[in-house]
Amino acid sequence: MSDPLALFPLAIAAAGGRVDAFEAQQLVAAGLTLKQRSLALVKALAPGRSAVLLPASPAFIVALAASDGTGAVLIDPTLDDDEIVWQLADANVRAVFTIASLAGRVGAERTVVLLDDAPFKARVLSDGRTMEVDLGSHHGLALEGDQTAEGRDEECVLFYEKTINQQRQRTLTHRALLASAREQATSLKGDEAAYSALRPWSEPAELIRVAAALLSGARVVTGS
Repeated sequence: MSDPLALFPLAIAAAGGRVDAFEAQQLVAAGLTLKQRSLALVKALAPGRSAVLLPASPAFIVALAASDGTGAVLIDPTLDDDEIVWQLADANVRAVFTIASLAGRVGAERTVVLLDDAPFKARVLSDGRTMEVDLGSHHGLALEGDQTAEGRDEECVLFYEKTINQQRQRTLTHRALLASAREQATSLKGDEAAYSALRPWSEPAELIRVAAALLSGARVVTGS
């Protein structure tokens, strides 16, 4: 069995960093609890991917953790509605993690998970029903493992890269994300200054910078 810290969210959780007022471990635990407690979410993700349509915020880490076992498509909230819907369809997204102010942009026939109140609770909208999921009474994470373990060679996030005439999918595995973040984190060791992360985390380079700060045990400030 592979090391649990070979998973990108769990590796972040184990490093002791924070996003705004929340420990990364609390955010990851909330995401895993969300998936454990929402059958509708599990059913939605079984045949497809998740998507993260969120501004830079603690909820982003919750969404990545709740996408455990499937690739998470990173959607830029600044895109127009048609492009968002196209990316969701092209990537076979079946569940979208977002907030109420963005939920109307994802189209119909998908499970929508509202994370406005994460990491305390979430609302899951599926098949015409709204279900509230308590995330605040989860159990602690078992985070024993090798913090230098190579990441799994499995899809972790997917994003769209624009070329002159088209958009193409690019995938980053747990291994690639962790390798890049750890490389950047070496320059941050011992630096306790908070990292101000205001750019969209749908940009892979920004997500890697955020992960590098968290892997260094730093605090990431989003202003959300």
